[in-house]
Amino acid sequence: MKHLKVTSALLSFVMCVSMVMAPVAVIADETEAPEQTETAETEKEEEKEPEKPAPKEEKQDPEEQEEPADEEEETAETGDGELPEESDQREALDAVASGNCGKKVKWSLDKKGTLKITGKGSMYGYTKDNRPWQKNLDQIKKVVVSKGVTTIGAYAFKDCHFITSVSLPKGLKIIGDRAFCGCYKLTNISLPKSVRRIDQYAFCDSGLKSIVIPKGVTEIKEATFAASAISSITIPNTVKTIGECAFDDSYGLKSITIPSSVKTIGHAAFRDISTLTTVNLPVSGLTSIGTSAFSGCSSLSEFRVPLTVTSIGDSAFYNCGQLRQVWIATKQINNLPDNVFTNCPNKKYFEHSYSLIGDTFPIGDVAYIVTNPATGGTSGTVAVFGIDPDAERVVIPAVIEHSNDDGKTKVKYRVTKITRSLSQYNDQLNMKTLIIGKNVAVIEDDSFANCRNLVSVIGGVGIKTIGARAFENCPNLKTFNIVSKVLWKIGPSAFNGDVLLKTLSIKKTTKLSKAGLKNSLAGSSVTTVKKKKVKKYKKFFKKNNSGRSVKVKK
Repeated sequence: MKHLKVTSALLSFVMCVSMVMAPVAVIADETEAPEQTETAETEKEEEKEPEKPAPKEEKQDPEEQEEPADEEEETAETGDGELPEESDQREALDAVASGNCGKKVKWSLDKKGTLKITGKGSMYGYTKDNRPWQKNLDQIKKVVVSKGVTTIGAYAFKDCHFITSVSLPKGLKIIGDRAFCGCYKLTNISLPKSVRRIDQYAFCDSGLKSIVIPKGVTEIKEATFAASAISSITIPNTVKTIGECAFDDSYGLKSITIPSSVKTIGHAAFRDISTLTTVNLPVSGLTSIGTSAFSGCSSLSEFRVPLTVTSIGDSAFYNCGQLRQVWIATKQINNLPDNVFTNCPNKKYFEHSYSLIGDTFPIGDVAYIVTNPATGGTSGTVAVFGIDPDAERVVIPAVIEHSNDDGKTKVKYRVTKITRSLSQYNDQLNMKTLIIGKNVAVIEDDSFANCRNLVSVIGGVGIKTIGARAFENCPNLKTFNIVSKVLWKIGPSAFNGDVLLKTLSIKKTTKLSKAGLKNSLAGSSVTTVKKKKVKKYKKFFKKNNSGRSVKVKK
């Protein structure tokens, strides 16, 4: 049987707790330790209601068992039209067993095998031998946790081998240590968005195949999914640490995408996952890959070491026999421990295909600088910092594609900014027409000042700010037609000295304010502004703003 195989496999990751790890520095910089993962809200809750074993049923105070319900609950009807008191009496008659499992939390198990957890606050934490339903483990087939319960206690359903369905409520915050470990018939579970902490071993040795971790969870803890059937998992960009043995010896995972928020991959985190073929990592963010992190991943054929990684532990890729392509920066190769790729006979190193922040490259008539490197599965961003002096018609596109490895890997970048760095050469440009792509949000101060041949500027549907003096001293500029709906600021003297520019067309703009237009037309020859909301904008373009009388019309 599969669960027997998996249970034996569990021995391999249990050793993770006692192993002494010594990550080897790849580069001189030290890796920061993982941050504390518990939220303040969780800490308060734990201080308020610490986990403790449930008292024995026969010694419980009757008053403690019969917690008074809120007034609203006493008058509310159930789905069958019964009052809660009548419903409780009926359930009590149908129950095989029942009792308390928290200070204000109760449980009942019916004849169909449904275990209901009701009440408010946290369940008690248990060990594997003192749960109140200990004698009924083989009867539990379904678990329904009602709204109001905030914590699933430690060991709550460990080794409940016949559970096939679990329903968890909104407002649940914590899933305790080993809560569903050993539930090998549980193949699917939906975690509420409110969950903020999943404790170690929570789903180990389970039949769980698919899971989406809620945003707000900051750590995948030790052995959380070890020896499980997990084949699909979504990790949110709030997770900072993937802990020791987190997926160790899981037997269904083929592909995983790790977000740029993850800083540390712990010891043996993905060890011995023979099905794993693809690991999607961002180019930046990750700093540390632990000892034996991917050892024994015999189907892994390619790995891209993020440029920010400064530490790789011993045997990190030991026995990855199918590994052929390792994308890694030269400075990282020179500092690798000797045994990182032991028993990887087919590996070849390739210089990292992504560009770093500050890298520059030309495409067509425009030169770009990287402002945000591309991450796994997403595009990065670049800014314009140069223009070919011979180009007369310059198009700044919304997106560019660049390869750092002779076309093997093509990376997309959004063009989001035009920098002032090109302004020192503007008087040498032959540019007559400038077409601005939809992703450009910022035109910095002085960007196109002194472009003496510039005649028209069009496009720019995504522009938010036009900097001070951005088009100053462009004596041939006649047409300025920006149709952005998000433009909120035109800097002082933006068109100073533009003697031929009589009409400023900003028809679609809805965000401009008086503060965003202060002195924007000072020194310009603009006499007419084309704008949809004429009544509102007549107040903005007054003489004290533009230095001259300006008409506003549709």
